[in-house]
Amino acid sequence: MSYELELLILAVIFYLYDSSVLLYSNEAILTCDSARRWSARTGWIGFVLAGRSLCLLNPFTPYRPSFRLSWDFNRLEPEAKDREWPKRAQEFKGIAPLTVTAGIALFLLLPVGMFTELGRYAVISAVILLYGSILLALFQLRRQRILAAAGRRHFWGFAFECLACPPFAVNMVRRITLADRIMEPVPLAAVRLLDADRWAELRNRCISRIDEAIQRVGENSDEQKALEAQKRRLSVLVPNE
Repeated sequence: MSYELELLILAVIFYLYDSSVLLYSNEAILTCDSARRWSARTGWIGFVLAGRSLCLLNPFTPYRPSFRLSWDFNRLEPEAKDREWPKRAQEFKGIAPLTVTAGIALFLLLPVGMFTELGRYAVISAVILLYGSILLALFQLRRQRILAAAGRRHFWGFAFECLACPPFAVNMVRRITLADRIMEPVPLAAVRLLDADRWAELRNRCISRIDEAIQRVGENSDEQKALEAQKRRLSVLVPNE
């Protein structure tokens, strides 16, 4: 293979790697598809690595904020009162178009320059568009103080990663939101944010995970009774409760 093709393949591998998450059985990812529409993802059934299952997020929608949530099978009570965390997704409205532009420059315009007669003209345009978009996105992050809570050192480390590895920059919205620790349990958040069909699908998966947990505990034990109680509670939860 030519070095140009090797570079492109390497960029795709880094991007897909950064779009993948290993989830425990009690975890799920809620993605903001639009202002009022959310979707849920769990790990692939049957694929387990170190006790976790692989979840590959849509590689064509890196601009959609995605939040990682978990829950204790034995209880549904939230660890914190923060129910306003979904509003954080709106903080990335100004950054999302810049990441899309960076993705077009990296995965479309740059290959056109490397594999067609347009040559260096397309390559130079792609590099300018790519790094210009990344720098503008980082400027927006700094101005909106989205990463302020993590400290200045964390921001500059994040900026270095994005500039040194552009596929990470294309995925910066998800990199930031997936690192945001959400304390609300998966079922309580999902029943508020998902529509009826999507909630029913996720609820079935949650109940299946509880059934698996029940099989691992002692029969007639207190833990089994607690799990059975949560299973019954999940069965009656309805959207927008």
